Amino acid sequence: LCYQPALHGDFRLDDRSNLSGLAQVSNRDSAIDFILSGDAGPTGRPLALATFALQAEAWADGPAAFLAVNIGIHLLNAVLLSFCLLQLARFRGSDSQRALVVAVVAASAWVLLPLLASATMLVVQRMTTLSAMFVLLGLAGYLGARTWLESRPVLAYVGMSASLAIGTVLAALCKESGLLLPVFALVIEATILRSPEGAGRRLHRYWQVLILGLPAGALLYYLATIPPYSESLELRRGFSAGERLLTEARVLWLYVHKALVGLPGRLGIYQTPPEVSRSLLEPVTLLATAGWVALSAAALAFRRRWPLFAFAVLWFLAAHLIESTVVPLEIYFEHRNYLAVAGPLFAIAAAVVDAPPKARYVGYAGLGLFTVANAFMLFTFASIWGDPSASSRYWAMRYPDSVRAVTTMAQYQLAEQPPIETLRTLDAFVSANPGHAYLRIQELNLRCRVLAAEDHSGVVSELEQQLPDASFTFTAGTMLSQLLDTVANGGCNGVDTGTVATVAESLRSNPRYAGDGSWRQFHYRL
Repeated sequence: LCYQPALHGDFRLDDRSNLSGLAQVSNRDSAIDFILSGDAGPTGRPLALATFALQAEAWADGPAAFLAVNIGIHLLNAVLLSFCLLQLARFRGSDSQRALVVAVVAASAWVLLPLLASATMLVVQRMTTLSAMFVLLGLAGYLGARTWLESRPVLAYVGMSASLAIGTVLAALCKESGLLLPVFALVIEATILRSPEGAGRRLHRYWQVLILGLPAGALLYYLATIPPYSESLELRRGFSAGERLLTEARVLWLYVHKALVGLPGRLGIYQTPPEVSRSLLEPVTLLATAGWVALSAAALAFRRRWPLFAFAVLWFLAAHLIESTVVPLEIYFEHRNYLAVAGPLFAIAAAVVDAPPKARYVGYAGLGLFTVANAFMLFTFASIWGDPSASSRYWAMRYPDSVRAVTTMAQYQLAEQPPIETLRTLDAFVSANPGHAYLRIQELNLRCRVLAAEDHSGVVSELEQQLPDASFTFTAGTMLSQLLDTVANGGCNGVDTGTVATVAESLRSNPRYAGDGSWRQFHYRL
């Protein structure tokens, strides 16, 4: 019900670039081509793409059918999460009634969290929610099999191992964050669960090392081999590996704040990107980093004395191990919290249920108000999302320095208003943010289409001056291709194919572009 207004939304951000191939899916062979063509991550994410291929006929009709499936997956994940949390509560020693309360309260708060909305409302982020689904299925199988550890140890270890292995593979084929499944299990083993007594203790330690420790160690080793970034990668991204790590320390606290206070106007994909932390000595960066170091140290040192606290901290950090450390991705995306916040919510719900009666009732009231407030804010956010034209203006007004917000508004302006309004929007934004000077390519293209007879030499001159220092985006290639098509297919005063070549050379002289092999390949092909 809360997500229903979002069904009237539009494809956004990476939706079209990742899924536009659905327009060519018409039979089994073309579907297989689409499924195996993914380049969103190292695995290609074929399992997630297969679910999109099943809906290929709906592509021309807009995102509603895709969003409906996304919402269904989110609801299914809430059920799976509640089952996993029910098992965890029982392992903690809670009776059936209290365990059920913990599971339902935590899963209810989770499913309505506005912070997680973009994971469902961005069509392509089905990759995230499907990966989470297989992680939760793997955890459910692992926790279920672990209940047999005392009575049927061989069957328990086979079931635990198979659940984690199969779940990890299937989750990773949806999105690479699925590789964290063994790490989640390791956090559970280190905090909530206890090793068997007697002769089985040594065997259990061996199993932990082999099935949980080795995959976690391999992942940590891989992450450790990423730094330092190459010079060209640093230029393209605008930060080094160390700077990204420092910045993420601040961003993680921002995620925590937005999980607690999910105000619709402060959520979404159109915000101004966080400033990069250039030094540990920056006061806010130092405080944020020290906070996570202290919490991590306390969680590890007191994981048996304060298991719920340790579980909440270590689960949250484990969930961010891939996307919020040194892998050279964009710094901020809210869908990275999809599973991360489940651990803290379980810890809070369990602590409330275990509290003395008076404190427990206060806790129930607080969690109830939190969940109802989140339902209202989620509905509000989905309503904003579900009106693409109005929301594009809202986000551009709220975040005038966000290139995504302003260019999205420009797209809707072009469809609904005279082209001159779009030209004014692009010109004003680039004048205030010269790092995004590549947008003048689109401005020139639009001028050639609607104002062909006018003199465009001023825009061409600005492009030649500003492109050598512009920030990096592959979208600039799409803009150049569109400009070439416009110029080649119709007259444009003072702009011909030679002008496009000159503009392309100006961009190639930019070290951010010149250092990228795929861009150089595109340049010469163009």
